[in-house]
Amino acid sequence: MDEGTEGAYVDRESGELCTEHVHQSGLFRWLYASRTGRAVRRWLTGSGLLHRAVGRFADSRPSRLCIRRFSTVTGVDTSEVLKPEGGFHSFNEFFARRLRPQCRPLDADPEALVSPGDGKLFVSGDLGSGGRITVKGCSFTAAELLAGAADPTPYAGGSAAVLRLYLPDYHRIHFPADGVPGQDREIPGRYLSVTPFRGNDEPFYFRNHRVVSVLDSPRFGPLAMVEIGGFLISSVRPLCAPGQPVRRGDEKSLFAFGGSTLVLLAEPGRVVFDADLREHSARGLETRVRLGTRIGLAGRAGSA
Repeated sequence: MDEGTEGAYVDRESGELCTEHVHQSGLFRWLYASRTGRAVRRWLTGSGLLHRAVGRFADSRPSRLCIRRFSTVTGVDTSEVLKPEGGFHSFNEFFARRLRPQCRPLDADPEALVSPGDGKLFVSGDLGSGGRITVKGCSFTAAELLAGAADPTPYAGGSAAVLRLYLPDYHRIHFPADGVPGQDREIPGRYLSVTPFRGNDEPFYFRNHRVVSVLDSPRFGPLAMVEIGGFLISSVRPLCAPGQPVRRGDEKSLFAFGGSTLVLLAEPGRVVFDADLREHSARGLETRVRLGTRIGLAGRAGSA
């Protein structure tokens, strides 16, 4: 397997090249590779009714019975979990669990742009004028991604960070900088898988259901935050009020059950991503990062 192929990523803490284990990979390969599977996939990924039904079950008390099995199979680190008094009342409550505060300290540098969550990160320093960013075989432009929910013009020639969350990851999104969040704007769409595997070249970034908002940051300028649902995502649920000032590290939203992705867009010159992230991304590799760790600093435009 070459560096940029299926399942390869760099663990930032250890520096090791790792291979991601895709759960139910046989099912996904059937859905994406066979004629019958593709026909079934079109129904599964386009059915809002199915995803609402999954969401309702995941919010129900009987769904608690799935928590232990899910934790064992996916390898959730339960020592980090902040358990509510009386335990979890539903599977979704566990899936969108809070972590113990000491588990994800914020970077000490107040000028740092921090990771908005746990996951695998890919960065691009130049979107170009109408140019495309390509991650693991899937590409998009700012205009396609924002789909009229926010003006893509300021981000031409800017930078992007793509944070992909997988099943065992912490599924809350936090603000990467101080600022004032705008109104969430929902874009209806499909529920295609966001997991990279051979044959999954669907451009889910601009086909999937997503929520767009803009964080007006004094240090980094307007940051477009695009939360993209994946297969069996039942909802993206807000945890903050638009128009109210927030501090970096404050909770923004949570993803209910499923895989999910966050895309962060910045204007030209506003963000300089860390060298290791840029180097890995240039090789076609995602980097495993944790909430609150530094991913970049303000560029010259942000320091003026």
